[in-house]
Formats: sequence, structure tokens, C-alpha cells
Amino acid sequence: TIKPQRTVDRVDTASEALAVSIGERAFVDMDYMCELTGKSEEEIFADLKGVIFLNPLYSDKLRQPRYLPADEYLSGNVREKLKVAKRSAELYPEDYAINVEALERVQPKDLTATEISVKLGTTWIPQEYVEQFVHELLETPYRLRYRMRVRYIPELAEWTISEKMMDRANLKATSVFGTGRINAYQIIEQTLNLKNVQVMDYVDDGHGNMKPVLNKKETTIAQGKQEQIKRAFEEWIWKDQSRREELCRIYNEKFNSIRPREYDGSH
Repeated sequence: TIKPQRTVDRVDTASEALAVSIGERAFVDMDYMCELTGKSEEEIFADLKGVIFLNPLYSDKLRQPRYLPADEYLSGNVREKLKVAKRSAELYPEDYAINVEALERVQPKDLTATEISVKLGTTWIPQEYVEQFVHELLETPYRLRYRMRVRYIPELAEWTISEKMMDRANLKATSVFGTGRINAYQIIEQTLNLKNVQVMDYVDDGHGNMKPVLNKKETTIAQGKQEQIKRAFEEWIWKDQSRREELCRIYNEKFNSIRPREYDGSH
């Protein structure tokens, strides 16, 4: 049997129509609200500005609704939504200026450098900053810097340092922050990939196979160098003012952009 479609009595205000639309259709159904009130779309939107918002990403093909209720629009990634709203407001200020104003009021408070934890191997840090740290810490000769590059490969979730063995004459790489068994570039690469440094010896197992055996003494020395490098990075990363501001901006955009959706029961 087919149930008869429920009919709703005519309502007097746009707010009542919105409550019925959300309750009956679970979204802002403007055609339905016009039918309920006898008002035009322009009249209803004018009455509900700030309660509902024009969606800058409206698209029939992408199934993006034309209107969104405030609790939905002013939640989620509000930093990204603000960027989109500002671009739309530049073209259509009369439609989207209110979006910008409302989104600016709900932006999360920016975290400062003292509230952000950063360690060597953090993948959101731009690779050029990590490369700068490596070259400055080890005083990599300028003639080698264009070959000894630090890169992060997102597809593999892996950091690499190219030509790690080139800087053999550099005492900072082989002695101060490295050892005779493993140089500082190798230690840094392992640190970037969140690995504890290990130094292995290879011995014959009696069957013609070379078996890796942990060299405890050399490993202890190398891990001490690894801790030195980690501490040096933590001291270095926030020192430069422009770098600090850029890192705070990146962190806040990536990890401090979400506002939870709040329901006040008004619908």
C-alpha cells in the first residue's frame, strides 16, 4: 500500500517554514518553504539571512545544496569555508559578505609556537625548512648543497637525503653529529623517518651467509648523536621570526580549522 503524502498547513513566517522543512525534508527546501508561506524565494531568504546561508559551492551536478542552515555552514573546516566565502564575496558582495562576517566570528583561536609541538620527522613541516636545518647544522659546503637535498615523498610517507656520503671531509658530519660508522646525514634521515639509529656488524654464520649483529657500543654512540640532533632541531625551528609565523599559519590551517557542529533546537 502507498501511504498518502503528509500535508502540512500553511505557516505564517519563514522561521516556521524552515523548521518544517528541516523536520520534514532534513534540509533547506526553498521550493517547499515558498509553498508553505506563499512567499517568494527572495522574501524568505531576506527574512532568514544569518539563519540560512547561500552556499558558495552550490552545484546541481555535485549535489551541493543552494542554501545551508547556520549550524551546518558555520561548522566543519571553517578556515577553508572562509577562504571560499571571501573569493565569492569579491564577485558578489551583496550575496556573500554576510557569509564572511559570520565565518570570521567562528574561527578557532590561533595556536602560538609555545602551544605547538614539533619534532624532526613531522611531515607537515615544509621540506625546504628541514633541508635548511640540515645544511646549517652540518655546515654543508655550498658546492654540495644542490646535490645533498632533503625530500619528503608523500606516496611512500618517507623522507630521503640524497648523496648522503658525499660530505666525507666534514667533521660536523663524521664526528660532531655523526660517527665513523654512520654519518650525520644518515642519522638525520633515519630520525626523519622516526627510526632509532642502529649500527650493525655482519658476521659469517658458519654457512657462508653474512648475518647482521647489533654493535651495542657503536649504536649507543650513534643514538647519543641522534639525541643531540633532535635537541638542535627543537632549538632551531622556532628561532627565525618569519619561519615561526609561517609554521604557525600552516599548523593552524591544517590542524586547527574544525569547529564542531552545534544544535540549539531552534528547528
